[in-house]
Amino acid sequence: MFILGHLGVTLGIAVLFFRILKIEPDRQLYLSVLIGAILPDLIDKPIGEILLANSISNGRLFAHTLLFVFFLLLIGTYLYRRSGGEERRIVVLGFASLLHLCEDRMWLSPETLFYPLFGFDFPQGVIEEHWWEYFLRCFLRTYSPLTEPFKPTYAFVSELIGMSILLVFIFYKIHTSSGKFTSP
Repeated sequence: MFILGHLGVTLGIAVLFFRILKIEPDRQLYLSVLIGAILPDLIDKPIGEILLANSISNGRLFAHTLLFVFFLLLIGTYLYRRSGGEERRIVVLGFASLLHLCEDRMWLSPETLFYPLFGFDFPQGVIEEHWWEYFLRCFLRTYSPLTEPFKPTYAFVSELIGMSILLVFIFYKIHTSSGKFTSP
């Protein structure tokens, strides 16, 4: 997945959960969803693909682990209870980060997902000559719709779905806005 896929799919799932749990989200809660949707990449990509580009070159490190999500949810639960149920943003951030791991299909990399159960080393990535080559390769791979004849890539389909959900959300908010930010 890429940015629009993470943002849109996570937002769509969060809106469904808000409806089911009868939570009236505000702008801050939606912002927590969107930040949590890309938080693992915001942390791991710069560290693994820029700072450690010549050694580990892996954009899926600590923030792509269940341990990271567990700590977010633990902190969020503590703040939620301490505030008497008013502070939900960190719990939502942790939930959105967990969805990010699911969208990345992290179960295919159990040594990262269950870190440190399988050891303290992360899998070695492909070392590029320049760190920006990794991001360019990801971008081109994501936005090339076909890898084989008539078979779109997972990333391309995810981006289309995410973009569609974001557009529906934005148009719904514009259509229903009367000065109040309401839930779809």
